[in-house]
Amino acid sequence: MSAAIVRQALEFVDPSFKVVSGKKKSKAKKGKEVFDLISDNQKLFIKRNHNKKKAEKVNLLSTSTKYTVVEAKKLHKSKEQRIKENLKKLKLIRKACTIELDRITTKQIIDRGITKRPVKARPKSKPVKKTAFTEEDFKKFEEEYAG
Repeated sequence: MSAAIVRQALEFVDPSFKVVSGKKKSKAKKGKEVFDLISDNQKLFIKRNHNKKKAEKVNLLSTSTKYTVVEAKKLHKSKEQRIKENLKKLKLIRKACTIELDRITTKQIIDRGITKRPVKARPKSKPVKKTAFTEEDFKKFEEEYAG
């Protein structure tokens, strides 16, 4: 199963699950104006080079957002909480994706998997009509009816 299909299924089951694709937009940080007043010569920078790409400058003086204890607990869930949430999502995906097939269809799918070739549709043979009466019974009936 490809990652795109899994993402689509997760978005279908959990609307709050959204994967941001492409480049991330930089968020405006508090106190950014203060660092703009400092000249570039006096700022502390680090040059990072990831995977032989163009080196980028990272400001060491930039401040990160501060969280309260309650916000930090919400953001940083324990391993057990993450496992429980993932299991709930997987159960919802399983429930949404269940398909009930009859025996003939499942047998065709299994045969297709074994032979690795398309399964040809077999024509249904017409059942031979059997009766409870024999030819002798028909002759007796004719004689009684006609005579």
